[in-house]
Amino acid sequence: MLGKFDVIVTGDIGCYALGASPPLSRMDTILCMGGGITMAHGIDQALRYKALRQSLTVTPTKCRNSQKVVGLMGDSTFFHSGITGLLNIAYNKGKAIIIVADNQITAMTGHQENPGSGQTLMGEQTVTVSIEDFGRVCGIKNIAAVDPYNIPQTISMLQEAIDSPETYLIVSRKPCPLYLRKKLGNRLSVNEVKCKKCEQCLQLGCPAIEKVDEQIQINTLLCVGCGMCKTICPAKSIDNGNTVP
Repeated sequence: MLGKFDVIVTGDIGCYALGASPPLSRMDTILCMGGGITMAHGIDQALRYKALRQSLTVTPTKCRNSQKVVGLMGDSTFFHSGITGLLNIAYNKGKAIIIVADNQITAMTGHQENPGSGQTLMGEQTVTVSIEDFGRVCGIKNIAAVDPYNIPQTISMLQEAIDSPETYLIVSRKPCPLYLRKKLGNRLSVNEVKCKKCEQCLQLGCPAIEKVDEQIQINTLLCVGCGMCKTICPAKSIDNGNTVP
């Protein structure tokens, strides 16, 4: 969805780093844990300083506004090393947009619990830490949570944040399907008669969507039934398949 916007995207170490590769190709930097926020802040400050210098040497009509920067990191990384970067953004009056992908588990390294999952590593119930609360304590005023499977809602929230002159903290929250180990809805299939082969569904990067002999197909063994492909298909060629047992 970030591919719809002309922004700089900074990331760090996590499963979302796969977004740097095709078909998404939507991450410009990957440095280290916490770098998704701190790199966003640094680049944002540099671009704003550059724009300020330009405004002093050219007419206002020719001065181009600085490009927006979006910092991306996961929930586990946020608790590990992202909070200090967020505090720096608020303290230094930064304008970067921060997105925390909250799948409520440490997915990349084996599904270990983290402070946002509500359990200790030993499986004991404990406090569930709120990313939004940390944002408020750090001084971020604009905070929102989105459902990443709801594409229109997510795009609308991104547009609002990009258009705003202030920083935003967006929490994209949905449990990791590999951790849940269950289907989210009906398995989907492609109606070959309706399919226009525009390949927009392939741009999602979903591992279940395949191109076989020039035909788009959905691998029912991999489909979890999230419905995102059905939402974006302009030909309405993706139908409900078998009911999930």
